[in-house]
Amino acid sequence: MMPSIINARPSIKHFGKNQEVVFEFLADDVEYDKAQIIGKGNVTIINLDYFVTANKAIYDTQTGEITLIDSVNAYKGNSLYLKAQKVKIKIQEDYSFLEPFYLQELQSGLWVDSKSAEFDGSVYQLEDATLSACSVHNPIWKIQASQGEYDANKEWLKVWHPRLCVYDIPILYFPYLSFSAGYQRKSGLLYPIVGNSRDDGLIYSQPIFVAPNNWWDMTFSPQIRTKRGVGFYDEIRVVDDKNQIFWLNFGIFRNTDSYQNTYNLENQEHYGVQLEYSRKDLLTKSHNYFREDGLYADISQISDIDYFKTQTERARERADLQGSLLTSRLSYFLKSDNDYIGLYGRYYSDLEKTSNAETLQTLPEIQYHRQIDSILVDNFYYSFDYGVKNYTRPIGYRAIQQEARLPFIYTQSLFDDYINVSVSPVFYGTMVNYSNTSSLHLENGRYFSHHYVFSGDMDLVKKYTNFGHTLNLGLQYTLPGADNKKGSFTDFFELPGDRQEFLLSGSQYFYDLENVLLLSHRINQAFYFESANQRVGELQNEVQYFYNYRWRFLSSIFYSHSRGKISEATHQVEYKEDFLTGTFSHFIREQFARNDIVKGRFGEANYINAGLKKEFENFNLYANVGYDYKENYFKTWQIGIDTEIRCFAFGIKYVNTINPVLTTRGAEARDDKHVLLTVKFIPLLSSDVKIGN
Repeated sequence: MMPSIINARPSIKHFGKNQEVVFEFLADDVEYDKAQIIGKGNVTIINLDYFVTANKAIYDTQTGEITLIDSVNAYKGNSLYLKAQKVKIKIQEDYSFLEPFYLQELQSGLWVDSKSAEFDGSVYQLEDATLSACSVHNPIWKIQASQGEYDANKEWLKVWHPRLCVYDIPILYFPYLSFSAGYQRKSGLLYPIVGNSRDDGLIYSQPIFVAPNNWWDMTFSPQIRTKRGVGFYDEIRVVDDKNQIFWLNFGIFRNTDSYQNTYNLENQEHYGVQLEYSRKDLLTKSHNYFREDGLYADISQISDIDYFKTQTERARERADLQGSLLTSRLSYFLKSDNDYIGLYGRYYSDLEKTSNAETLQTLPEIQYHRQIDSILVDNFYYSFDYGVKNYTRPIGYRAIQQEARLPFIYTQSLFDDYINVSVSPVFYGTMVNYSNTSSLHLENGRYFSHHYVFSGDMDLVKKYTNFGHTLNLGLQYTLPGADNKKGSFTDFFELPGDRQEFLLSGSQYFYDLENVLLLSHRINQAFYFESANQRVGELQNEVQYFYNYRWRFLSSIFYSHSRGKISEATHQVEYKEDFLTGTFSHFIREQFARNDIVKGRFGEANYINAGLKKEFENFNLYANVGYDYKENYFKTWQIGIDTEIRCFAFGIKYVNTINPVLTTRGAEARDDKHVLLTVKFIPLLSSDVKIGN
């Protein structure tokens, strides 16, 4: 808080050459003694940049020096900037001597205490300095240095012969340290990452932060693993004129010949590039026909899974990685009131394969959509879609598919809007041109159809004494009409309207009197009347239950009638309260389940996961386990403990995981056991030390 200033107090003003007020001297009691002015009680010195308060001040009018004594506090704006017991200020030279000296950066909490300090312009020269972000009285950690220098304008602190102490015990010594004492971005060395691994040896990575402008920065991180090799990664961040961040990360790591031969890896060099960027209104303006456009890019191209193991965890977390499938996406759209044009690309990489030459990629896909609009009479609408997809790969057949869909829709509400029904004749056509077919004997495909879609749905809402309930029931029937089919269509292509389909769906939701969701239930069932192999589709059933604001139960099941068993299921139980979190989940996916790469459905899986975290007064305890009950092994398990206060954090955990490694024989499982130590001296130092293989 800014101290109150009583206008009736004695005031002395000092003017500069241009007759502007350089400073103002106020006190409860002012005495004059020859060339000295002595102020006592609530002394305040004010200039354009700061104001200083003290119990006593002596102003020498001949030398222009002000000496402030006893409880000296300096303020910038409304914030305390520094404290001292004695301060000497020379007005003309912008020079001051402070003894003892105390300075605090309010955002980070970092403070500096020094036996004495000299201030000349914008730089403080410090003697016998102590700095920390903990409590001033008995801090958990502190850095003690014989000399220091603080640049107030740059918010940059330099110290010589610093010793890092936990309480009063020295644990690290540096000849010299230099770092930012504020939150402004500045170029320089970041704290290193140090570790030790049985297989990789000593691990050392030295991040270098570069911030030449306020709109972009970069972190360049070379690293060495004494038993494995050397590499680097480079993370670049750029902010555009819409405050959207363009993020680019790339790097390479090269194994030594001995490491390569020992583990028989497929690749000696692990390299990759990742890019993320999204933005609206890239080219369009409000007065154009296309009023809106947007670009979205999420691209990850890496040589193999070991690239993520040699880079930061952030690189793996930001990638669209589902199991071993890595997906890259690029899309751009133009939108008006009536029309939509989209350009898309998707690229899939199975990191457990030595080659993805046989994986079909969609590069590119072009879509045009005419927004639904009324035609001729009320309740009668139409829309139009046209798209081109290029399915390509180096090995195997390729295809270019063109699709067009023209539905007409008539809707009608019945029984006072309780039921909505619609009838939709749909005209559909597709052409598929194959190439690189080799000996498959695929003929270019042509398919045209005219079919009908009949649908109806009902929405009911009712409020009871203790809860509310909503219910939606829907049905959809597809009736084939005339069609014409020539050529070949592989299982990759779906042909709408080529068979009778009947889809039943339902959903219901229960709410409490404050509209908080208590239970949700959704169910879907499809029937195929003309299919020889499958007349009944998978039953999809999902239930979520929320109990007492703490418990959450989820059950999602896909049931195959043809197999007479569950094809995929997910079950989760979650408990959350203020200081305790527990989770349990079960997932199963049979080998016969239909693969859908776009939705991330592929591969067989049988595992359970469980986790527990308990927060105590001074520390947190947590454990997680993942178990494959079909193969009878633990995929991962870990247990750890950590503690964190405002200025210090410490954690230790033991981790046991089984990770895939790409060798010349394909993907092989490899056991990874390690102990991870985390130490943070906030806001100065954060370091992870990994001990294991």
